[in-house]
Amino acid sequence: MMFKLAIISICFFITTSVYASSKIYLIRHASVNIEKPGWSNAKEAQFYKERYNYTGILAFDRKEVLNKIENYKEIDTVFCSPQLRALQTAQILFEGKAFLRTSEHLKELDYPISTLPLIKLPVNIWLTMSRISWMAGNTANNKPSYQDRKENLEIFVDELIAYAEKNGISVVVAHGGVNRELIRILKKKGWKLEIRDGLGNLSVNCLSK
Repeated sequence: MMFKLAIISICFFITTSVYASSKIYLIRHASVNIEKPGWSNAKEAQFYKERYNYTGILAFDRKEVLNKIENYKEIDTVFCSPQLRALQTAQILFEGKAFLRTSEHLKELDYPISTLPLIKLPVNIWLTMSRISWMAGNTANNKPSYQDRKENLEIFVDELIAYAEKNGISVVVAHGGVNRELIRILKKKGWKLEIRDGLGNLSVNCLSK
């Protein structure tokens, strides 16, 4: 009898080990309540970029986001960027019931605006051009390089994975650029993109293993 019970227990353990999976959800913050200027010079584009970091978010329907997350009511810890737009998004989503575990590694990828005096361009062009230049290795204003940020995220991902493997789920509220890098790193480590939701505001991507 004891032998049969032992066999049943072993089979149950093997079955649950095979079918149990860990999930990591990556959420991008809600839209920021700021209007983009029209054609701008480099100084005006930089000013807009700085204001964006200190402006609150627009209202949104939390249920539309949470319905993409399995067992969201059981989530009690959320990894979160310390920047205002991410914090406000997480607070609205989880109504203050989840502990927000902030990390500097989850801050938006910050790049300097290219300096081209006397030239006016649409703000989106300034931002795109500056981001590409930064990713190519051009840095200024003592900002961390793109390579530095990638290396730091590689280290942070180990913490994210460890939490997911222990608790079954990790939830991140961060930024489009950061989430893109997290997806790249996690896929390299063998995680599969189970829900592909893009990188727009309030997107929810899910990776599993």
